[in-house]
Amino acid sequence: MPYNNDYSIINAELIEKKISILQEISSSIVVSDNITSVANLMLDLAIDYSNAEKGSLMLLNDSGELYILTSRGLDKKFIITYKIAIGEGIAGTVAENLEPVLVEDIETDERFNKRKRDRYKTRSFISCPIISKNRLLGVMNINDKKDGGVFTNDEFELIKIISNHAAIAIENAALMTQLKVKAAELEELNKKLIETDIMKTEFIGRISHELRTPMNSIRGAIYFLQQTG
Repeated sequence: MPYNNDYSIINAELIEKKISILQEISSSIVVSDNITSVANLMLDLAIDYSNAEKGSLMLLNDSGELYILTSRGLDKKFIITYKIAIGEGIAGTVAENLEPVLVEDIETDERFNKRKRDRYKTRSFISCPIISKNRLLGVMNINDKKDGGVFTNDEFELIKIISNHAAIAIENAALMTQLKVKAAELEELNKKLIETDIMKTEFIGRISHELRTPMNSIRGAIYFLQQTG
């Protein structure tokens, strides 16, 4: 049964690749405090596994808009200027619903068939919200398979896992950055306290010296009067 053997080999290779991806993700979650670096890794892993040409990882800003933090295969000018509100476009809709989607053919999918996709060659795509503790952080989008085909359920499932881990990694990176900022602030405060303590010690020493000086003068005058009296 050569077909079964071939299938088993392919399946084993996919499992091995998934394990490798998850191990790489786990390492990044532990050590990285750079959100952009984490986002680049997550996006590259998703694109590589799904054999895609294009992809983006979008984050939610303080104004409630999604912007592109990092991408592959998209125009640089577009990346810099592109922002969408929650509920707008495909990524905005995914962000609003907080549900990952695998679309095999956008023209026949009732959820998105009215959306424009001029930037993409194929009709199939994957879009997953990045959520941490029920809070939206962003959206990962994977587009245009290199062979022009449709994204598979297997690819969809792994990209969902990557998106979930991306949320953890991004949250951890943000927390580590905050801790570094707080540590720097505490170090600066400690320096100021030490400087203040030194200044206080110097001030007390100077006052003590100034107090001793007139006392010595008085003692000298008393001694002089006693000797001449």
